[in-house]
Amino acid sequence: MKRIYFIIVVLLINIQMSYSQTYSDKWVFGIGASYPRFFSLSGTDFSGNDNYGGYFSIEYFFNEQVSLRLLNNYLRLESNYYRFPGDQVQSHFLNQFSSNLDVIYEFLPCRSVSPYLLFGTGLTFFKNEKSFNPDLDDDFFGYQANFGVGVRWGLSDDLALKTEAVYHTASNNKIDGNDRFNENFKGFFGGNGDTYGRLDVGLLWYFSKGETSDLCDKCPEGVREIYYRDSIIIKEPYEVIRYQKDTVKVKEPIFFNVHFEFDKHTLRPESYPILDQAVKALNEFKDVQVLIFGHTDSIGSDEYNEKLSRERVETVYNYLLSKGISANRISKNWFGEKQPIRSNDSDINRAFNRRVEIKISN
Repeated sequence: MKRIYFIIVVLLINIQMSYSQTYSDKWVFGIGASYPRFFSLSGTDFSGNDNYGGYFSIEYFFNEQVSLRLLNNYLRLESNYYRFPGDQVQSHFLNQFSSNLDVIYEFLPCRSVSPYLLFGTGLTFFKNEKSFNPDLDDDFFGYQANFGVGVRWGLSDDLALKTEAVYHTASNNKIDGNDRFNENFKGFFGGNGDTYGRLDVGLLWYFSKGETSDLCDKCPEGVREIYYRDSIIIKEPYEVIRYQKDTVKVKEPIFFNVHFEFDKHTLRPESYPILDQAVKALNEFKDVQVLIFGHTDSIGSDEYNEKLSRERVETVYNYLLSKGISANRISKNWFGEKQPIRSNDSDINRAFNRRVEIKISN
């Protein structure tokens, strides 16, 4: 049981923290296994356990969140029945092929774990075996309504795991082999149609993708840098040279890879060793000063970017103070998006512009 709780916690953390790139449009091929089961049945019928199936699908995303999917599957379902109280229980089997057209809405396309909702309809071709009504041991066509939920679990940029639960309402009362009338309490609409559900587990392959979407990088007012991490880009490592006893010359450095959490001014763990290098240099050479400058890319409002760059500068400043560096030796400034080192015309260039520079000088 503890292991189950642990897995649930990890999944919840994944939903909160994992991010994924998305595209303006894409094609997806899916394949997997199904476990179906009857729900609302006729008369004395009840669900059996000899159920299995499989499917394959083709899906097209019109945008980052809305897609249309054609899913074809084969399902074998068992139902059990008795003709009168005390009679021996007998088994009926349904073999069904269906072709389903569903509209899917994905809630969190920028995350690697994304839930979705689906609804649609399907055409069915089915054959009964050992039915309650022997006349129903035949081939039939029908249609059905679909409603379901699912989760896509991103494995890579091209692959994902799919878990899905779908509820179907058939257009007829024949799929359980017992065609009784006036059972107007079943399915979505309280009609006479039999119902069943299915659980799917499978793989998705994103075999064709359009342009990279800016949905995960374009943010509304007050929201910032959803997808890309911020880093400081190195120009050259610092070098301190002592010429005379009381003279110190410092070749100006820019440290790199000081990361922050998404849209936050919290230091990432890998930032601390780099800041500790700066502290070591400042403790060794008491005459030098440190300059801290904060920058962002051009996405977001000027006011918000300036505020974000100031907060990150303050984070570095407070860390240096906590390590014993005197405030008199530290100068700081923030520029928001005003001093890019590259044009803001691509994702990579914007990543370069999101930075904090730490310079040591005389």
